[in-house]
Amino acid sequence: MVLFVIGCSKGERASIMSQIWFYWETPDSLVKITHLEGYKYNGFKMMPLATINGDTLFPHDYYLGATDFYYRAYIDWIDNGDECKFKIDYEEGKGEATDTMPGRFNITAPDTTFILRKGNSLNITWGSASDADWYWLEIYLSYYYIDTSGYYEDFDFYLDTIVDGALLTLSAIRIFPGHVDSVLYGYGDVYVEAVSGSKLEPGSKGNIKGNAVGFFWCVYDTKPTWFGIENLTAINRANRQSEIRKKHQEILREFALENE
Repeated sequence: MVLFVIGCSKGERASIMSQIWFYWETPDSLVKITHLEGYKYNGFKMMPLATINGDTLFPHDYYLGATDFYYRAYIDWIDNGDECKFKIDYEEGKGEATDTMPGRFNITAPDTTFILRKGNSLNITWGSASDADWYWLEIYLSYYYIDTSGYYEDFDFYLDTIVDGALLTLSAIRIFPGHVDSVLYGYGDVYVEAVSGSKLEPGSKGNIKGNAVGFFWCVYDTKPTWFGIENLTAINRANRQSEIRKKHQEILREFALENE
């Protein structure tokens, strides 16, 4: 997932990025998967061997190029709350790191019966996940309204942010600007991830030690929630978890490049 260059005259030190990610593919199906990427300027002689708690990761999707590799593997033997000892052996060197898979938690507000009214703030709360170092939120609001000039318009609000605690409040003026006269209907969705590992802030250091350098995270993506704006009119709402995970992986990649 992360490729970042470390100078090394002998070409023995690899840059590694790995994360364990739990997410709900359906309300009853929890997917447990790990992503692993690495870079070494003179390449890898073979696909590196990686383990979690001593169990070998067998890739179901992989790539080995001239200077980099990538693979994903299912890790059904890991549960929420487990300490996760990651080790990698790429023949010329080894690396390791330890994090804990955050515990399960739920979004407590808003819920699927909630209706957000014009002029009200939006309070988003969730239960604290054990062993989580920080939380990653994505919020999307969309509604149809009449503006102060009498025209019908669409309004979209999007926020992707990191929070230390278990509460985020969006003020009414932020989500209902002054030109909004009356809201007809709309909806919102909220996604929250609990993360164990280096926080995405300037100066954060990688936690992989040994011959390799890099980052290792554990992420639990709780079930998202949807709610109505002014009413609960049935609207086709897409589950954006896959899109969000892909985007967050790109953000992690950029973060590692800036903090190599």
